[in-house]
Amino acid sequence: MSSDVRRVSVVTGGGRGIGKATADLLSERGFTTIRISRTLDESDMNWRCDVGDEQDVSRVFKEIGDRYGRLDALVNAAGVVSMSGPLDVAVSEWMDIMRTNVIGAYLCCKHAIPLMSRRHYGRVVNVSSIASRGYSETASVAYTASKYALNGLTRQLAVNFAKDGICINCVCPSQTRTEMVAAVPADELANRLSRSALGRLAEPDEVAEAIAFLASEGASYVNGALVDVNGGS
Repeated sequence: MSSDVRRVSVVTGGGRGIGKATADLLSERGFTTIRISRTLDESDMNWRCDVGDEQDVSRVFKEIGDRYGRLDALVNAAGVVSMSGPLDVAVSEWMDIMRTNVIGAYLCCKHAIPLMSRRHYGRVVNVSSIASRGYSETASVAYTASKYALNGLTRQLAVNFAKDGICINCVCPSQTRTEMVAAVPADELANRLSRSALGRLAEPDEVAEAIAFLASEGASYVNGALVDVNGGS
C-alpha cells in the first residue's frame, strides 16, 4: 500500500440515483471512491456486491483493507422500495426490503467500522427517507418501516462508536428524481408535490451535497443526526 493514498470512501447503491450522485461528488472532492452494487459492471472502482449477503460484504471490505489500509467514509445508499397496499405486503416482499434497506446497511457498518477504528477516524452516512419522519403517501408500509429501522440503527451505532472517532449520521430526503420515484403514479406524485414548499422534486446532486458534508472532516461534531433534505416539506 502506498503511503500517499487518498481518503477512501465506499458508496453502496453507487450505480444510480442518490448513490451515483454521491459517489461522483466524493470523487470530485478528493476521495478514492469505490461504488458497490449488485448490478454494476466490474471495474477498478466498481465492485459487485450483494449488501444483504454477509460473506459478500466481508469479502469486499477485507479487500479494501488489504488494498488501501484505510476507510474514511461509508455511504449506505443501496435501497429497494415497493408500492403495495397497507395489507397487501407479502412476507417475501418484507424480507427483500428489510434485507437490503436495514440488514444490508448493518452488514456494511459491521465490516467497515473496524477499518475506520484502526485510524480512530470515520464517517458513516445512511440514506433514509422522508417516510421515516412520519409516513409515506406512496410507498409500502414495509418500506416506511425499513427506514424507521435505519434511523434507529444510525442512532444506536452513533453512540456506540463515537469514542472511536467515528461519526454516524443519516439523511432523510423527500421525493428525489431517481428510478425509484419513476415508479410512483404520476397523479399521486403531482398531488404530493403540490403541497411541498418548493413544489418540485429534489435532484440527486442536492441530496449528495448533504451526504458529502456528513462524510467530510467538517462534520466532526455531527453525530447521530437525522438530517432532513426535504425542501421544507
